[in-house]
Amino acid sequence: MAYKLELLEELSNVHNTFHVSNLKKCLADESLIIPIKELQFDDKLNFVEEPVEIKDQEIKQL
Repeated sequence: MAYKLELLEELSNVHNTFHVSNLKKCLADESLIIPIKELQFDDKLNFVEEPVEIKDQEIKQL
């Protein structure tokens, strides 16, 4: 069994049909939602992740 999702127009290039075994219930925290305009994708529609800030750094000498 498969589900066909209704996606936003901005996501029209994303495959919208998924097998049931690939879908999981999501109990999302709305504070973690990233607006679609802030997402960056490469030519193959892979998500491009860029670090925003380095919060901690530790150097160990052997």
